[in-house]
Amino acid sequence: MVTRNNRYQEGSIERVKRAKGPDVWVYRWRERQADGSRAQKKKVIGDVNRYPTQSAAKKTVENLRAEINSRQDRVGVMTVEQAWGHFQEHELHDDEIGRSGTTIENYLILFQAHILPRWGTTRLDGVKAVAVEKWLRQLNRVRPPWEKPDTTPIKRAPLSPSSKAKIKGCMYSLFKHAKRHEFFDKNPIEDVRQGSKRLRKPDVLKLDEIRALMQEIANPAIRLAILVAGVTGLRRSEVRGLKWLDIDFQAHWITPTQGSVRTLVTNLKTRASGEPIPIPEALTAAFQEWRRQTPYRADEDWVFASPATSGRSPLWFDSALVRHLRPAAERAKIAKRIGWHTFRRSLATLLTSKKEAVKVVQELMRHADPRVTLALYAQGEEEGKRAAQKHVSPLFLIERKAS
Repeated sequence: MVTRNNRYQEGSIERVKRAKGPDVWVYRWRERQADGSRAQKKKVIGDVNRYPTQSAAKKTVENLRAEINSRQDRVGVMTVEQAWGHFQEHELHDDEIGRSGTTIENYLILFQAHILPRWGTTRLDGVKAVAVEKWLRQLNRVRPPWEKPDTTPIKRAPLSPSSKAKIKGCMYSLFKHAKRHEFFDKNPIEDVRQGSKRLRKPDVLKLDEIRALMQEIANPAIRLAILVAGVTGLRRSEVRGLKWLDIDFQAHWITPTQGSVRTLVTNLKTRASGEPIPIPEALTAAFQEWRRQTPYRADEDWVFASPATSGRSPLWFDSALVRHLRPAAERAKIAKRIGWHTFRRSLATLLTSKKEAVKVVQELMRHADPRVTLALYAQGEEEGKRAAQKHVSPLFLIERKAS
Protein backbone atom coordinates (compact mmCIF):
# COMPACT_ATOMS: atom_id res chain seq x y z
CA MET A 1 0.00 0.00 0.00
CA VAL A 2 1.08 3.57 -0.64
CA THR A 3 1.08 6.50 1.73
CA ARG A 4 1.44 9.74 -0.13
CA ASN A 5 0.07 13.23 0.15
CA ASN A 6 -3.40 13.37 -1.42
CA ARG A 7 -4.94 16.36 -3.21
CA TYR A 8 -7.78 15.04 -5.34
CA GLN A 9 -9.14 17.42 -7.96
CA GLU A 10 -12.52 17.52 -9.61
CA GLY A 11 -11.60 20.43 -11.86
CA SER A 12 -14.26 22.63 -13.46
CA ILE A 13 -16.06 22.85 -16.80
CA GLU A 14 -17.31 26.11 -18.24
CA ARG A 15 -18.89 27.22 -21.47
CA VAL A 16 -16.70 29.61 -23.47
CA LYS A 17 -17.79 31.76 -26.40
CA ARG A 18 -15.75 31.85 -29.59
CA ALA A 19 -15.47 34.59 -32.16
CA LYS A 20 -16.51 32.14 -34.86
CA GLY A 21 -18.42 28.92 -34.52
CA PRO A 22 -20.42 27.46 -31.64
CA ASP A 23 -19.47 27.83 -27.96
CA VAL A 24 -17.07 25.25 -26.54
CA TRP A 25 -16.73 23.47 -23.19
CA VAL A 26 -13.38 24.02 -21.46
CA TYR A 27 -12.07 21.85 -18.62
CA ARG A 28 -9.74 23.60 -16.12
CA TRP A 29 -7.58 22.18 -13.35
CA ARG A 30 -4.39 22.92 -11.38
CA GLU A 31 -1.30 20.76 -11.70
CA ARG A 32 1.81 20.63 -9.50
CA GLN A 33 5.01 21.74 -11.24
CA ALA A 34 8.58 20.58 -10.64
CA ASP A 35 9.27 23.55 -8.30
CA GLY A 36 6.25 22.69 -6.12
CA SER A 37 4.00 25.47 -7.46
CA ARG A 38 0.59 24.78 -9.01
CA ALA A 39 -0.14 25.94 -12.55
CA GLN A 40 -3.57 26.48 -14.11
CA LYS A 41 -4.23 24.06 -16.99
CA LYS A 42 -7.09 23.86 -19.45
CA LYS A 43 -8.31 21.70 -22.31
CA VAL A 44 -11.11 22.19 -24.84
CA ILE A 45 -13.50 19.23 -24.57
CA GLY A 46 -15.75 19.94 -27.56
CA ASP A 47 -18.42 22.31 -28.80
CA VAL A 48 -22.05 22.57 -27.72
CA ASN A 49 -23.26 20.84 -30.86
CA ARG A 50 -21.52 17.67 -29.77
CA TYR A 51 -22.21 18.11 -26.05
CA PRO A 52 -25.43 20.12 -25.63
CA THR A 53 -25.33 20.09 -21.81
CA GLN A 54 -22.65 20.58 -19.17
CA SER A 55 -23.35 17.12 -17.74
CA ALA A 56 -22.69 15.55 -21.15
CA ALA A 57 -19.37 17.40 -21.40
CA LYS A 58 -18.45 16.51 -17.81
CA LYS A 59 -18.86 12.83 -18.46
CA THR A 60 -16.24 12.91 -21.22
CA VAL A 61 -13.48 14.15 -18.89
CA GLU A 62 -13.66 11.24 -16.43
CA ASN A 63 -10.69 9.45 -18.02
CA LEU A 64 -8.69 12.70 -18.23
CA ARG A 65 -9.47 13.58 -14.60
CA ALA A 66 -8.33 10.13 -13.49
CA GLU A 67 -5.02 10.60 -15.30
CA ILE A 68 -4.53 14.07 -13.79
CA ASN A 69 -5.15 12.83 -10.26
CA SER A 70 -2.82 9.88 -10.74
CA ARG A 71 0.01 12.42 -11.08
CA GLN A 72 -0.81 14.13 -7.76
CA ASP A 73 0.64 13.16 -4.41
CA ARG A 74 -1.64 10.83 -2.44
CA VAL A 75 -2.34 9.79 1.17
CA GLY A 76 -3.76 6.42 2.12
CA VAL A 77 -4.82 3.72 -0.27
CA MET A 78 -5.26 4.76 -3.88
CA THR A 79 -8.76 4.98 -5.34
CA VAL A 80 -9.85 3.05 -8.40
CA GLU A 81 -9.89 6.29 -10.41
CA GLN A 82 -6.33 7.15 -9.36
CA ALA A 83 -5.16 3.63 -10.20
CA TRP A 84 -6.88 3.91 -13.58
CA GLY A 85 -5.05 7.18 -14.24
CA HIS A 86 -1.73 5.50 -13.42
CA PHE A 87 -2.69 2.56 -15.65
CA GLN A 88 -3.37 4.95 -18.55
CA GLU A 89 -0.11 6.79 -18.04
CA HIS A 90 2.17 3.77 -17.66
CA GLU A 91 0.57 0.73 -19.29
CA LEU A 92 -2.46 1.26 -21.52
CA HIS A 93 -0.49 2.75 -24.43
CA ASP A 94 2.75 0.81 -23.81
CA ASP A 95 4.22 -0.28 -27.17
CA GLU A 96 5.87 -3.29 -25.54
CA ILE A 97 2.46 -4.63 -24.54
CA GLY A 98 1.15 -3.83 -28.00
CA ARG A 99 -2.56 -3.28 -27.37
CA SER A 100 -4.44 -2.48 -30.55
CA GLY A 101 -6.23 0.83 -31.03
CA THR A 102 -9.63 -0.84 -30.63
CA THR A 103 -8.56 -2.57 -27.41
CA ILE A 104 -7.38 0.76 -25.98
CA GLU A 105 -10.64 2.41 -27.03
CA ASN A 106 -12.66 -0.40 -25.40
CA TYR A 107 -10.78 0.15 -22.11
CA LEU A 108 -11.57 3.88 -22.25
CA ILE A 109 -15.24 3.28 -23.09
CA LEU A 110 -15.85 0.63 -20.41
CA PHE A 111 -14.14 2.63 -17.67
CA GLN A 112 -15.99 5.82 -18.59
CA ALA A 113 -19.41 4.21 -19.08
CA HIS A 114 -19.49 1.62 -16.30
CA ILE A 115 -16.50 1.25 -13.98
CA LEU A 116 -15.67 4.81 -12.92
CA PRO A 117 -19.27 5.91 -12.21
CA ARG A 118 -19.61 3.07 -9.68
CA TRP A 119 -16.08 2.44 -8.38
CA GLY A 120 -14.09 5.59 -9.23
CA THR A 121 -13.99 7.07 -5.72
CA THR A 122 -13.73 3.66 -3.99
CA ARG A 123 -10.37 2.85 -2.42
CA LEU A 124 -8.70 -0.25 -3.80
CA ASP A 125 -9.15 -2.06 -0.50
CA GLY A 126 -12.88 -1.29 -0.66
CA VAL A 127 -13.46 -3.31 -3.84
CA LYS A 128 -14.79 -6.73 -2.83
CA ALA A 129 -15.42 -9.70 -5.11
CA VAL A 130 -19.01 -10.32 -3.97
CA ALA A 131 -19.93 -6.64 -4.39
CA VAL A 132 -18.46 -6.61 -7.91
CA GLU A 133 -20.44 -9.75 -8.79
CA LYS A 134 -23.69 -8.18 -7.59
CA TRP A 135 -22.96 -4.97 -9.49
CA LEU A 136 -22.19 -6.84 -12.73
CA ARG A 137 -25.51 -8.69 -12.56
CA GLN A 138 -27.42 -5.40 -12.42
CA LEU A 139 -25.65 -3.63 -15.31
CA ASN A 140 -27.69 -2.31 -18.24
CA ARG A 141 -26.67 -1.06 -21.65
CA VAL A 142 -25.69 2.59 -22.00
CA ARG A 143 -25.38 4.74 -25.09
CA PRO A 144 -22.04 4.26 -26.90
CA PRO A 145 -19.94 7.46 -26.84
CA TRP A 146 -19.81 7.60 -30.64
CA GLU A 147 -23.60 8.12 -30.78
CA LYS A 148 -24.95 11.67 -30.41
CA PRO A 149 -26.82 12.37 -27.14
CA ASP A 150 -29.91 13.60 -29.02
CA THR A 151 -30.54 10.33 -30.88
CA THR A 152 -33.38 7.92 -30.08
CA PRO A 153 -33.40 6.88 -26.39
CA ILE A 154 -31.49 3.67 -25.86
CA LYS A 155 -33.32 0.59 -24.66
CA ARG A 156 -32.30 -0.13 -21.07
CA ALA A 157 -31.68 -3.81 -21.66
CA PRO A 158 -29.36 -5.86 -19.41
CA LEU A 159 -25.78 -6.19 -20.60
CA SER A 160 -24.90 -9.52 -22.19
CA PRO A 161 -22.69 -11.95 -20.25
CA SER A 162 -19.87 -11.40 -22.74
CA SER A 163 -19.96 -7.63 -22.15
CA LYS A 164 -19.92 -8.15 -18.39
CA ALA A 165 -16.96 -10.52 -18.80
CA LYS A 166 -15.09 -7.78 -20.71
CA ILE A 167 -15.74 -5.32 -17.88
CA LYS A 168 -14.47 -7.87 -15.38
CA GLY A 169 -11.37 -8.34 -17.57
CA CYS A 170 -10.66 -4.60 -17.55
CA MET A 171 -10.94 -4.46 -13.76
CA TYR A 172 -8.72 -7.53 -13.46
CA SER A 173 -6.01 -5.83 -15.56
CA LEU A 174 -6.29 -2.67 -13.44
CA PHE A 175 -5.77 -4.54 -10.17
CA LYS A 176 -2.97 -6.60 -11.68
CA HIS A 177 -1.28 -3.32 -12.59
CA ALA A 178 -1.86 -1.91 -9.08
CA LYS A 179 -0.43 -5.05 -7.49
CA ARG A 180 2.66 -4.98 -9.71
CA HIS A 181 3.32 -1.34 -8.77
CA GLU A 182 2.73 -2.14 -5.07
CA PHE A 183 -0.30 0.11 -4.76
CA PHE A 184 -2.26 -2.83 -3.39
CA ASP A 185 -1.31 -6.33 -2.30
CA LYS A 186 -4.00 -8.47 -3.95
CA ASN A 187 -6.36 -8.73 -6.91
CA PRO A 188 -9.96 -9.18 -5.68
CA ILE A 189 -11.24 -9.61 -9.24
CA GLU A 190 -9.64 -13.08 -9.30
CA ASP A 191 -12.53 -14.28 -7.14
CA VAL A 192 -15.30 -12.63 -9.18
CA ARG A 193 -17.55 -15.17 -10.91
CA GLN A 194 -18.75 -13.93 -14.29
CA GLY A 195 -19.26 -16.16 -17.29
CA SER A 196 -19.45 -15.19 -20.96
CA LYS A 197 -21.99 -17.77 -22.13
CA ARG A 198 -24.26 -16.63 -24.95
CA LEU A 199 -27.87 -15.81 -24.08
CA ARG A 200 -29.08 -17.38 -27.32
CA LYS A 201 -27.74 -19.55 -30.09
CA PRO A 202 -26.60 -17.32 -32.98
CA ASP A 203 -28.56 -17.65 -36.21
CA VAL A 204 -27.05 -18.81 -39.49
CA LEU A 205 -28.40 -18.24 -42.99
CA LYS A 206 -28.87 -20.68 -45.85
CA LEU A 207 -27.76 -19.73 -49.34
CA ASP A 208 -31.29 -19.03 -50.56
CA GLU A 209 -31.83 -16.72 -47.57
CA ILE A 210 -28.68 -14.75 -48.37
CA ARG A 211 -29.81 -14.45 -52.00
CA ALA A 212 -33.25 -13.27 -50.90
CA LEU A 213 -31.63 -10.72 -48.60
CA MET A 214 -29.41 -9.33 -51.36
CA GLN A 215 -32.38 -9.06 -53.74
CA GLU A 216 -34.07 -6.70 -51.28
CA ILE A 217 -31.09 -4.30 -51.13
CA ALA A 218 -30.73 -1.60 -53.79
CA ASN A 219 -27.40 -0.11 -52.63
CA PRO A 220 -24.68 -1.81 -54.75
CA ALA A 221 -21.91 -1.28 -52.17
CA ILE A 222 -23.92 -2.91 -49.36
CA ARG A 223 -24.97 -5.74 -51.68
CA LEU A 224 -21.32 -6.38 -52.61
CA ALA A 225 -20.26 -6.24 -48.93
CA ILE A 226 -22.80 -8.98 -48.13
CA LEU A 227 -21.48 -11.05 -51.04
CA VAL A 228 -17.88 -10.65 -49.83
CA ALA A 229 -18.80 -11.61 -46.26
CA GLY A 230 -20.85 -14.59 -47.43
CA VAL A 231 -18.27 -15.96 -49.87
CA THR A 232 -15.02 -15.29 -48.00
CA GLY A 233 -16.03 -15.33 -44.33
CA LEU A 234 -14.10 -12.10 -43.71
CA ARG A 235 -14.90 -10.45 -40.39
CA ARG A 236 -16.88 -7.19 -40.47
CA SER A 237 -13.77 -5.11 -39.67
CA GLU A 238 -11.83 -6.89 -42.43
CA VAL A 239 -14.53 -6.32 -45.07
CA ARG A 240 -14.74 -2.68 -44.04
CA GLY A 241 -10.94 -2.40 -44.06
CA LEU A 242 -10.45 -3.72 -47.59
CA LYS A 243 -8.49 -1.56 -50.01
CA TRP A 244 -8.24 -2.12 -53.73
CA LEU A 245 -4.56 -3.05 -53.44
CA ASP A 246 -5.57 -5.99 -51.19
CA ILE A 247 -7.27 -7.70 -54.16
CA ASP A 248 -5.27 -9.62 -56.78
CA PHE A 249 -7.56 -9.47 -59.82
CA GLN A 250 -5.31 -11.75 -61.89
CA ALA A 251 -4.78 -14.59 -59.39
CA HIS A 252 -8.22 -14.17 -57.73
CA TRP A 253 -6.97 -13.67 -54.17
CA ILE A 254 -7.72 -11.33 -51.28
CA THR A 255 -4.93 -10.66 -48.78
CA PRO A 256 -6.33 -8.84 -45.71
CA THR A 257 -3.87 -6.28 -44.33
CA GLN A 258 -5.90 -4.25 -41.84
CA GLY A 259 -9.30 -3.86 -40.25
CA SER A 260 -11.46 -0.81 -39.69
CA VAL A 261 -13.51 -0.38 -36.51
CA ARG A 262 -15.46 2.85 -36.06
CA THR A 263 -12.87 5.58 -36.78
CA LEU A 264 -9.81 3.38 -36.21
CA VAL A 265 -7.64 1.40 -38.59
CA THR A 266 -6.76 -1.76 -36.68
CA ASN A 267 -4.37 -4.67 -36.84
CA LEU A 268 -5.73 -8.06 -37.85
CA LYS A 269 -6.99 -10.30 -35.04
CA THR A 270 -4.35 -13.04 -35.37
CA ARG A 271 -1.38 -13.93 -37.55
CA ALA A 272 -3.61 -16.42 -39.40
CA SER A 273 -6.02 -13.59 -40.24
CA GLY A 274 -3.52 -12.20 -42.74
CA GLU A 275 -3.38 -15.36 -44.85
CA PRO A 276 -4.49 -14.92 -48.48
CA ILE A 277 -8.01 -16.08 -49.37
CA PRO A 278 -8.87 -17.58 -52.79
CA ILE A 279 -12.01 -16.09 -54.30
CA PRO A 280 -14.22 -17.25 -57.19
CA GLU A 281 -13.80 -15.52 -60.54
CA ALA A 282 -17.39 -14.34 -60.22
CA LEU A 283 -16.50 -12.38 -57.09
CA THR A 284 -13.50 -10.88 -58.87
CA ALA A 285 -15.88 -9.74 -61.61
CA ALA A 286 -18.22 -8.23 -59.00
CA PHE A 287 -15.28 -6.27 -57.53
CA GLN A 288 -14.32 -5.02 -61.01
CA GLU A 289 -17.88 -3.92 -61.74
CA TRP A 290 -18.05 -1.97 -58.46
CA ARG A 291 -14.64 -0.39 -59.11
CA ARG A 292 -15.98 0.99 -62.40
CA GLN A 293 -18.96 2.53 -60.56
CA THR A 294 -17.31 4.05 -57.50
CA PRO A 295 -15.40 7.36 -57.73
CA TYR A 296 -12.86 5.95 -55.23
CA ARG A 297 -10.98 3.45 -57.35
CA ALA A 298 -7.29 4.19 -56.67
CA ASP A 299 -5.22 1.34 -55.19
CA GLU A 300 -5.02 3.06 -51.80
CA ASP A 301 -8.77 3.80 -51.68
CA TRP A 302 -11.19 1.84 -49.52
CA VAL A 303 -13.23 -0.67 -51.50
CA PHE A 304 -16.31 0.44 -49.55
CA ALA A 305 -15.41 4.12 -49.29
CA SER A 306 -18.00 6.43 -47.75
CA PRO A 307 -19.24 9.28 -49.97
CA ALA A 308 -20.16 11.18 -46.78
CA THR A 309 -16.44 11.54 -45.96
CA SER A 310 -15.34 11.95 -49.59
CA GLY A 311 -13.75 8.50 -49.41
CA ARG A 312 -11.49 9.26 -46.44
CA SER A 313 -13.11 6.47 -44.39
CA PRO A 314 -15.15 3.34 -45.17
CA LEU A 315 -18.92 3.08 -44.97
CA TRP A 316 -20.37 2.92 -41.45
CA PHE A 317 -21.39 -0.76 -41.32
CA ASP A 318 -23.45 -0.37 -38.13
CA SER A 319 -25.72 2.07 -39.96
CA ALA A 320 -25.88 -0.25 -42.95
CA LEU A 321 -27.05 -3.03 -40.66
CA VAL A 322 -29.87 -0.91 -39.24
CA ARG A 323 -30.90 0.89 -42.44
CA HIS A 324 -30.38 -1.83 -45.05
CA LEU A 325 -29.77 -5.40 -43.84
CA ARG A 326 -32.39 -5.83 -41.13
CA PRO A 327 -35.21 -4.05 -43.04
CA ALA A 328 -34.30 -6.20 -46.09
CA ALA A 329 -34.49 -9.34 -43.97
CA GLU A 330 -37.92 -8.29 -42.75
CA ARG A 331 -39.12 -7.71 -46.33
CA ALA A 332 -37.71 -11.10 -47.35
CA LYS A 333 -39.57 -12.68 -44.39
CA ILE A 334 -36.35 -13.96 -42.82
CA ALA A 335 -37.23 -14.29 -39.14
CA LYS A 336 -33.67 -14.42 -37.87
CA ARG A 337 -31.47 -11.94 -36.05
CA ILE A 338 -28.84 -10.86 -38.54
CA GLY A 339 -25.50 -9.19 -37.95
CA TRP A 340 -22.40 -8.95 -40.12
CA HIS A 341 -20.86 -11.89 -38.29
CA THR A 342 -23.87 -14.03 -39.31
CA PHE A 343 -22.36 -14.47 -42.78
CA ARG A 344 -19.08 -15.77 -41.33
CA ARG A 345 -20.90 -18.34 -39.18
CA SER A 346 -23.12 -19.29 -42.11
CA LEU A 347 -20.12 -20.01 -44.34
CA ALA A 348 -18.48 -22.22 -41.70
CA THR A 349 -21.75 -24.11 -41.20
CA LEU A 350 -22.25 -24.58 -44.95
CA LEU A 351 -18.73 -25.90 -45.52
CA THR A 352 -18.86 -28.39 -42.65
CA SER A 353 -22.32 -29.60 -43.74
CA LYS A 354 -20.82 -30.32 -47.17
CA LYS A 355 -18.22 -32.55 -45.44
CA GLU A 356 -15.26 -30.30 -46.28
CA ALA A 357 -12.12 -31.22 -44.34
CA VAL A 358 -11.77 -29.42 -41.00
CA LYS A 359 -8.30 -28.16 -41.99
CA VAL A 360 -9.69 -26.65 -45.19
CA VAL A 361 -12.51 -24.90 -43.33
CA GLN A 362 -10.10 -23.67 -40.65
CA GLU A 363 -7.77 -22.12 -43.23
CA LEU A 364 -10.60 -20.53 -45.21
CA MET A 365 -11.96 -19.04 -41.99
CA ARG A 366 -8.37 -18.14 -40.96
CA HIS A 367 -8.75 -19.49 -37.43
CA ALA A 368 -5.55 -20.08 -35.49
CA ASP A 369 -7.08 -23.21 -33.90
CA PRO A 370 -9.47 -25.69 -35.62
CA ARG A 371 -11.32 -26.13 -32.33
CA VAL A 372 -12.59 -22.57 -32.71
CA THR A 373 -13.97 -23.46 -36.14
CA LEU A 374 -15.93 -26.43 -34.86
CA ALA A 375 -16.88 -25.27 -31.36
CA LEU A 376 -17.92 -21.67 -32.00
CA TYR A 377 -18.77 -21.26 -35.67
CA ALA A 378 -19.95 -24.40 -37.44
CA GLN A 379 -23.49 -25.47 -36.60
CA GLY A 380 -25.17 -28.69 -37.67
CA GLU A 381 -28.05 -28.17 -40.08
CA GLU A 382 -31.42 -29.64 -39.12
CA GLU A 383 -31.42 -31.96 -42.16
CA GLY A 384 -27.99 -33.28 -41.25
CA LYS A 385 -29.03 -33.91 -37.67
CA ARG A 386 -32.14 -35.81 -38.76
CA ALA A 387 -30.09 -37.87 -41.22
CA ALA A 388 -27.64 -38.73 -38.46
CA GLN A 389 -30.47 -39.86 -36.20
CA LYS A 390 -31.51 -42.43 -38.80
CA HIS A 391 -28.50 -44.49 -37.74
CA VAL A 392 -30.30 -45.35 -34.50
CA SER A 393 -33.66 -46.16 -36.16
CA PRO A 394 -33.24 -49.94 -35.48
CA LEU A 395 -33.90 -49.15 -31.83
CA PHE A 396 -37.57 -48.58 -32.73
CA LEU A 397 -37.90 -52.01 -34.37
CA ILE A 398 -37.50 -54.09 -31.21
CA GLU A 399 -40.40 -56.49 -30.73
CA ARG A 400 -42.20 -56.32 -27.42
CA LYS A 401 -41.49 -59.33 -25.23
CA ALA A 402 -44.52 -61.55 -24.79
CA SER A 403 -45.95 -61.46 -21.29
